[in-house]
Amino acid sequence: MTDVKNATYQLLRRHGLTTIFGNPGSNELPFLAGMPEDFRYILGLHEGVVAAMADGYAQATRRPAFVNLHAAAGSGNAMGALTNAWYAHTPLVITAGQQVRATIGQEVMLSNVDAVSLPRPLVKWSAEPASPRDVVRTLGQAIHTAVLEPSGPVYVSVPYDDWAQETGPEEAHVTSRAVEHAGELSAGQLADVLARLDGSVSPVLVLGPDVDSARGNTDAVTLAERLGAPVWVAPSAPRCPFPTTHDAFRGVLPASVEGTTTLLAGHDLILVIGAPVFRYHQYEPGNYLPDGAELLQITCDPGEAARAPMGRAAGRLDRSRPAPPRGGRSGPRRRHYAMPWTRPAWDGPCGGSAVSGGRLRRSQRGVARGRRLRQ
Repeated sequence: MTDVKNATYQLLRRHGLTTIFGNPGSNELPFLAGMPEDFRYILGLHEGVVAAMADGYAQATRRPAFVNLHAAAGSGNAMGALTNAWYAHTPLVITAGQQVRATIGQEVMLSNVDAVSLPRPLVKWSAEPASPRDVVRTLGQAIHTAVLEPSGPVYVSVPYDDWAQETGPEEAHVTSRAVEHAGELSAGQLADVLARLDGSVSPVLVLGPDVDSARGNTDAVTLAERLGAPVWVAPSAPRCPFPTTHDAFRGVLPASVEGTTTLLAGHDLILVIGAPVFRYHQYEPGNYLPDGAELLQITCDPGEAARAPMGRAAGRLDRSRPAPPRGGRSGPRRRHYAMPWTRPAWDGPCGGSAVSGGRLRRSQRGVARGRRLRQ
């Protein structure tokens, strides 16, 4: 257990954001106090200069840059330079200090009264966390959103009393997340997905509405049978992606953290395809993942990929019709469903394939190339 400030520094360190460009004021000091020694602060005497320096740094390093502005006034000073960053598609992760959360509605001195609207339309996304416990997740979403194509600036306003609040176990999942983006699955990405599937002792599939919208239901059956994996429908799914009469079907996951985690316990790899992670409704807090489990999300929606609180995501899909799989997992498996394969009509979730940044069918071909089930 740690506080929001230290959890945020861990998140920034994880993403290589150890250089901070800023011109601080009183709202930012609680975050900057006790800054870790492996971080450096680049001071500018005007926020326009700060944003411009970060813009150039990000373009030169080809990595996102972290910017810390002073409340509403400092954010306004940066808007001219932010225009350049917006049109250059520069991935800037911008934070601004906000007044104490309980006083914002009073419009006390240095309140950013409508913080989310202030930087628009010159950012891809802007937010103010709904509570201190959502600060780290929101910043994680900001980082992923900034770098997903088309890249660009994002903005997060953080009340300065949030930094001292305690975090929960879910922040560890946020810190370890990765979101990948590509036009199609590269050889390295394909090998990584296959390695996770092949090394899994007890995989489980969680399917969402995009599988059905892409007419990928038959492919989903094929994948489940080749993996020998049980299948759940994601919480709150508006469409049915998998035949409910199939032996692998287990039901619809409940729309709560504790309920979903309980039902997925015992699986070491949770493969989520075509669904957000996860669309909860009933508030039953708990651990986001069962002990020892890893989650891999495959989605056509960069927003879903960026805002998920745990797991690893691949974030872009392209239309494809590759050949069907001819084999499956060679490692330990729960069950193999010996049903005949029929050619599916797969266009992929949201008009793409089931692997964001790549293709489900390509990954299935990789499964077929790399491993064979005893038929």
